[in-house]
Amino acid sequence: MSMLESDVLIVGAGAAGHAAAAALRAAGFTGSVRIVHDEPHPPYSRTLVDKAILPGLLTVEQAALKDLTPLGVELVHGRALTIDADRHVVRLQDGRALPYSTLLLAMGSTPRALPGGAGPGVFSLHRAEDALRIRDHLGDDPTGRTVTVLGAGLVGSEVASYFAAAGAELQLVARSDVPLARVLGRPIATRLRDLHAAHVDAHFGRAVTALLPSASHTGVRLDDGSELRSDLVIVAQGTVPDTSWASGDAEGVRVDDRLRAGTIPGAYAAGAAAAHTTPEGSWHRIDHWDDAMAQGAHAARTILHDLGEGEDPGPYRAASGFSLNVYGTSIMGVGTVSPNAVVGTARSREGSIVTTFRDGDGCVTGAVGLSAAREILAIKAELAGRR
Repeated sequence: MSMLESDVLIVGAGAAGHAAAAALRAAGFTGSVRIVHDEPHPPYSRTLVDKAILPGLLTVEQAALKDLTPLGVELVHGRALTIDADRHVVRLQDGRALPYSTLLLAMGSTPRALPGGAGPGVFSLHRAEDALRIRDHLGDDPTGRTVTVLGAGLVGSEVASYFAAAGAELQLVARSDVPLARVLGRPIATRLRDLHAAHVDAHFGRAVTALLPSASHTGVRLDDGSELRSDLVIVAQGTVPDTSWASGDAEGVRVDDRLRAGTIPGAYAAGAAAAHTTPEGSWHRIDHWDDAMAQGAHAARTILHDLGEGEDPGPYRAASGFSLNVYGTSIMGVGTVSPNAVVGTARSREGSIVTTFRDGDGCVTGAVGLSAAREILAIKAELAGRR
């Protein structure tokens, strides 16, 4: 099938889907490209939700991604509901059926919900609408308001830092004694934990047993019997892939090293929706914006190759970065951490820390640095060159 005859349907207008559509057009793909988008706003950079939209630094419109409609990319508003793999059709919640020749699943992730659900005064923070609702609830000035953040991951940490700097009384609850130890390495995660403890009312190693909403506040009961009173509760306890409707697999859509979906004919997956295998045979996701963009572009190159219109892009190897800015301290990461990574850490006299993650062959697959931007950028260049 030639590029003129083929069509690509992309489910998800975030980093991976947007990058894939742009890469297809940049490579000269002349077939139909449609992107299914299930939010009321035009596609935007989700990494800016907590970094810029929540603080009011940018509007959703200012955080928008480049408009691809001048390139002949059609945006289809709706929520994908099912895939008929035999007929090559995606059905939307409103009943529409979208046929495809090639399918890219790039739905991203969705917040992990609290057991028992949420109530008034309790918000997730994942989409732009979530940030806008939180701003509406607190007003423009959170000074003196009590905010409880459940979860001390990347998003929870940045949100805690923002509200503390903005003058809120911030309470942070984390299930782990040392949050993010697997992602950042224990030395950097320990430093981050100490920063939290110095700036906010931190409760580490605690689980939420109940949410207790009332007319005046929301209570959060912890497993030690204590209760935190809040004007607002933000749930930031990680994400799960938004793929159960497509693959039935809670771990995401399993892909090969070129990002082809193994169980759905004619389909590919990229971004937080994709589950990658390690050399040891375990599965893992990479839920970072820059990496999702890189995966989307790589999936597009695989699609072109499989259509006979491009070279084999080779195996996908994570080489993109992420950043975390908390309480005036910068943490940068690059690459990925496999479940069985060999961890090594180095410190400098200036207080910087660099943690590297290596595979079974001793090759660096990822690194995280605290106040070590130069070192992390050098490792990023090394990983990109190897890819």
